[in-house]
Amino acid sequence: MMKTKKRLLLIVMILVISSSLLATGCGNKEKSANKEPDQAAPAQKYTMKLGTVEAVESVKHQACVMFKEKVEKATNGNLTVELYPASQLGNARAQVEAVQMNTQQAALVPNSNYVSFFPPASITDMPYLFPSREITYKVMDGKVGEEYFKAYESTGIHVLTMWESGFKQLTGNFEITKPEDFQGKKMRVMENPVLIAQFKALGASAIPINYSETYNSLQQKVVDGQENPMMSIYDMKFQEVQKCMAISDHGWLPLVFGINKDWWDDLPQEYQAALKQSADECRDWLRQAIAKEEREAIIPAFEKSGMKIIVLTQEQKDAFAAKIKEPTQNALIGMMDDQGKVLLDKLTTEVENASR
Repeated sequence: MMKTKKRLLLIVMILVISSSLLATGCGNKEKSANKEPDQAAPAQKYTMKLGTVEAVESVKHQACVMFKEKVEKATNGNLTVELYPASQLGNARAQVEAVQMNTQQAALVPNSNYVSFFPPASITDMPYLFPSREITYKVMDGKVGEEYFKAYESTGIHVLTMWESGFKQLTGNFEITKPEDFQGKKMRVMENPVLIAQFKALGASAIPINYSETYNSLQQKVVDGQENPMMSIYDMKFQEVQKCMAISDHGWLPLVFGINKDWWDDLPQEYQAALKQSADECRDWLRQAIAKEEREAIIPAFEKSGMKIIVLTQEQKDAFAAKIKEPTQNALIGMMDDQGKVLLDKLTTEVENASR
């Protein structure tokens, strides 16, 4: 009888202990199931200082504002774009150097300002390289264009894409209808051997002057004329200090959207994608906006101001091309290494193929 009682007591104790352990286990599982999930770590914040030399009133600055809005929306505000237009961060060359040092993360400046760092940047300055807007975009938006952008990375700068100011036209305090009209004239240029060779071939003196100082130089007759797309001429009010504009379409003026390479490489891939998509969308919008403004607003405004507009015929354009093409090409080839020459061959071949 005593043994039976002991066995019963032992069984009861085992059952109690087992129940207790089971209850404890269930309790832990329930607590684990109801436990508050760990809060996600806050996303890292990034700031891009984007500098330009463009006037605040310009359509190019409008495109920058649009870019800022798109990027910040796509990244939920984790990548902030700070805009510094109108040379607030210095002239174009100074901004390229600042991007290299990462004191500003990005700059949108004309390609000629890269020439001293990357000579093939001057390929797109070749007069009459691109016969039309359509062919320009077909080539530069394609595989060869991407290869060309990639080559800029030797400067420590990643080229996101290229925007534009449009096709360049010639202005002067003299009528422009033929190459001989430039004989003895003083022409403002960007500091670029190809552009200097272009005006020397026309018999003019080529004087490098910063973009922001061009108006005063024209007004004070330091120079007699200059070249720029209509949009830039209009934004800088050069029509106030120039008597004539020849619509020559002799050169495309791209704006290099350059970003510090190390800063770019440190970005999450989804932020890189947001920057690229936003830049391409704004590039396409800008192209259409420039073409529309040139046609509907700028030419009428020039005519109203008293500036004489001369639309060069194809025969007249051919006369300019015959005079300047070989000297400018020689200047370009003379400043490039083998890699640059390969890029030139690829781009010119692609233009020829796209023109067929």
